[in-house]
Amino acid sequence: MPTLINPDLPPEVETAVGVIGSRAQADILRELSRLGPSTAGELVGATGISRPSLNRHLVALQRAGIVTASPPGNRAGKTLRYTAQIHRVRELAEKYLRYVSGD
Repeated sequence: MPTLINPDLPPEVETAVGVIGSRAQADILRELSRLGPSTAGELVGATGISRPSLNRHLVALQRAGIVTASPPGNRAGKTLRYTAQIHRVRELAEKYLRYVSGD
């Protein structure tokens, strides 16, 4: 049975691997880029991801700085609107590419 290897990756590369390796997170980012700021309900409809899974992925994307939620002052009621930070995706992708290319 093969042994799992857990290399000690730089934190930004570890974050990139987590995001790049997730089909659900890629779909969420694509829909946010396509639709613009969206509620969780709108994202459930656009992606077909269940609400609990979507919430889990949104939390992970927020921790990575890839998605932001509208601040309380800009909220209509209690509804959050999520926005993709594509510049952060590019930044992580560049760090990942530099790492795997040995730079």
